[in-house]
Amino acid sequence: MAERIGAGTWSIQGETVTLPVTITDARITAAVFTAPAAGARQVLKDVPLKPITLFGRAITLLMFIHYPEWALKSYDEVGVALLVRGPGGRPGLHIVELPVTGAFTREAGQDFWALPKWLMEADLSFGGTGTSVTVRDEGAEVMHATVGNGRLRLPFGTRLKVPSWSFLAHGAQAGRLLRGALPMNLSGIRVGRGAYAVRLGEHPMTAKMSALGMLEKPLLTVTAARMAGSLGEFRPFARR
Repeated sequence: MAERIGAGTWSIQGETVTLPVTITDARITAAVFTAPAAGARQVLKDVPLKPITLFGRAITLLMFIHYPEWALKSYDEVGVALLVRGPGGRPGLHIVELPVTGAFTREAGQDFWALPKWLMEADLSFGGTGTSVTVRDEGAEVMHATVGNGRLRLPFGTRLKVPSWSFLAHGAQAGRLLRGALPMNLSGIRVGRGAYAVRLGEHPMTAKMSALGMLEKPLLTVTAARMAGSLGEFRPFARR
């Protein structure tokens, strides 16, 4: 387990990491879905958060990210998330599964930010027509998915800080509801409703994906050739 040794400073696996850390050149593909509110509430049953719903549907997100070398090393990541409301109705993105291919970032993610990182094996590729990923857990296939690139290329980038909520029952932040922001400074963006195909195995992550509507064609797909930004501390949020 990582150890906090000062304000925003952690000791982890014999190294010292001070927050914020800067993402410089990651690559991301994301697909946006809707899901029955009941399924989203079931996924959140052990978390002090509620899904944001529109006409009885929750808004959910599947993300594939590659990080070249940075403060948390180089690795691939798959995120399963949904939009939620926390105390006081404050909105944010909550990540419910976040498998990664690196042990260093797994420990950092769990302990610094209460993110649900676990260690996977993965084949992730970004191509001219789309993105493909296969996730395995101890050799068994968890999922295989392909997401086609949208047709519209945006002539501008984005500079966003996405509000977030995180909560884990284990790790250095165990039992704490944390509030933070995820950097989404994107460039080289394509959007649309790209082709989508998915094959799910038997796994806790795929059960959540199914409940969150990720078997259907997405509402929107987004790819970005570059993702950057500063990722700082998530702060404990007092629940009343």
